[in-house]
Amino acid sequence: MHEIVFKEENFNIVRTSFVQRGVIQPKVYTWYILHSDRHRIFKGTMARIKVGESQKKIYIEDLSYDIHAPKMYKRLPLVHAQPSWQIQLICQCLLKKGIVVHRERAFKGLKNQFDKSLLIDISFQINERWYFIEYHGVQHYFKKGVKLQRFRNILRNMEVKREWCHENQIPYLEIPFFRQNDITEILETFIADILEDDLEQKKLDV
Repeated sequence: MHEIVFKEENFNIVRTSFVQRGVIQPKVYTWYILHSDRHRIFKGTMARIKVGESQKKIYIEDLSYDIHAPKMYKRLPLVHAQPSWQIQLICQCLLKKGIVVHRERAFKGLKNQFDKSLLIDISFQINERWYFIEYHGVQHYFKKGVKLQRFRNILRNMEVKREWCHENQIPYLEIPFFRQNDITEILETFIADILEDDLEQKKLDV
């Protein structure tokens, strides 16, 4: 008898852990996910759910399938918006390398002109050092469908992030929309450079 193999997009069970102050907690919770939500979450990434009147960050530990899942578990109360396919691709490339990915994370001191936290599209750590990746769509370069002041704020926020990363010595990668077909190649080069720099640093520390 042949074993039934389920495609990832058909998984309906997700195991998660809460994240507190950037630390993944040990207790694991199991939820049922609607098919319409399946494309919004990926193993090894972060998401947000609604708990009572507040939102909590969770880490996606694993995905699986059970025909009885709707009766066995509560539905995952997702509140995080679906990322673009470009962001999803970046996350998937990093996850394949065993890198834990953080989506839209705030960092102390990184704020806009209105003193509100600016979120980083994708952040991750290698050997306790942070690395940032931002994907810049068309709206980051052309005033399309937004007021002039909104466009100016987008440009200003881009520059704030660049300056903040420079001041805090955080490697920062921007991927513009016109290079979206090169995302995989760009990431391979970025990670290779990270690993090479890390190796050189270890030699100096010896």
